[in-house]
Amino acid sequence: MWPSSSSSRRRVRGFTLLEAMISLLLLVIVLIVAMTMLFQMRAFAERQQYFMLPRQAARRATDYLSYYFAGASDVNYVDSTHPSPNALIMYYNLNGAVTQASYNNLTGTETLNALLPASVTPPIPANTSTKFGDVGTDVITMVSPFSPGRYQVWAPFPTPLGSGKDLFFNFRVGCGVGLDDVANLAAFKAATGFDAVTGSALLMLVDRNGSWSYVRIPSGGLGASDCSDVTAGSFKNIKVTVDTASATLPAPPNGVASLTDPVYLVTGLQVISFRVLTDSVDGVPKLQQKLGLFDPNTDNPGTAFTNVMENVEDLQIAYVYSQDAAAGTGIDKSLVWNTASQTIDPTAPGCGALPAPGCDTHVPFQAGPNFGAAIPPLDISNVIGVRFSITGRSPLLPIGARQLTNVDAKDDLVVADPSKTPNQHFRPRSEDHDVTMDTVFLTRPLYDQYDHYRATATLMLRNRIPKG
Repeated sequence: MWPSSSSSRRRVRGFTLLEAMISLLLLVIVLIVAMTMLFQMRAFAERQQYFMLPRQAARRATDYLSYYFAGASDVNYVDSTHPSPNALIMYYNLNGAVTQASYNNLTGTETLNALLPASVTPPIPANTSTKFGDVGTDVITMVSPFSPGRYQVWAPFPTPLGSGKDLFFNFRVGCGVGLDDVANLAAFKAATGFDAVTGSALLMLVDRNGSWSYVRIPSGGLGASDCSDVTAGSFKNIKVTVDTASATLPAPPNGVASLTDPVYLVTGLQVISFRVLTDSVDGVPKLQQKLGLFDPNTDNPGTAFTNVMENVEDLQIAYVYSQDAAAGTGIDKSLVWNTASQTIDPTAPGCGALPAPGCDTHVPFQAGPNFGAAIPPLDISNVIGVRFSITGRSPLLPIGARQLTNVDAKDDLVVADPSKTPNQHFRPRSEDHDVTMDTVFLTRPLYDQYDHYRATATLMLRNRIPKG
């Protein structure tokens, strides 16, 4: 008999519908758990990134400013009791008018200043910025040499000060063994930043008593080099014709004092100004700098400032005075000013009888070498150091990062210790710049959806040049 066909092959079995549904359900559960963990980890990583960004911005800005503050007094070498006569510039004189160069806590009410209006694109709230910088921030102007040098002016120094004065300098940097006048003149141009169109950079004349004045070599004022002049007591190697006083040349706040031989030309200066201003293009607060004196006539906001670092929302300067300068004046126990508890104002010791510009501008007084009276105790020449604080801000927190923080809490400010306020999403207090309060809920800070961080550095103003 033929074998049965059913016994020659086995039945092949597949998944049942129930088994397939259970497998798919398990797969969906695994995917949901995995994706939930992935999104949570991504949000956590994003939160950490936004947590670190303001710290990095504040520290980078602090390091950047430290470089300039550390060298601010490198060319001040004469008077050990007043080592910083023009390291930090509070005021200067331009065509007979005293001009302010540094500011404390801008309000918009300063001379030539005003509040900038709110903006829709980009979104900038009202009362954010003034023409000079953001509301409540400081402006600082300093002399920070990049390659300082000093060269003696051939005596006698011409008096009186004025226009068309011939000066001879003991400058032999490029003479070499062969007495190369072409190379020496080129070296002098490099040292003074001279070109035939704009003239030289802003330079200084300093005498043996510490008196100083600004000077600039005009485009047609550079003479010739004479490397062969090695006469004892002479060394008239470079000749220039300059205006030692003029309407266009900045001068010390109270005018130029007579300079006493020996007088030195100080080169390699870099006058630099810093401020914080919210950019009208993208609405981001930025640290800005200008190579030159801050000029309220043109820097409002002007085009001379350039952006250095973004997401910097506050700059505060506190001034450290010497114990010797403060002794017996009533400020010997308050050596740091423009802090949360000590602010330079008309009520500060030694400010009551000061002539304008005085402490009513809330920055140190600057007498200058032609003051004609005893230097007030809060004069900038008595400042031996600065403590500056930078507040950094993160970009706007994304939705995932906001879910991992307390941006929705709207508690009142803990006045005694703002760091104990549950929601920390507001610009922190820094020196004498207090927390900005909500205009509706007056007991609450102006909360936002950013992370903030304040970094502080203290630097002494001292000449780092050997035997300087």
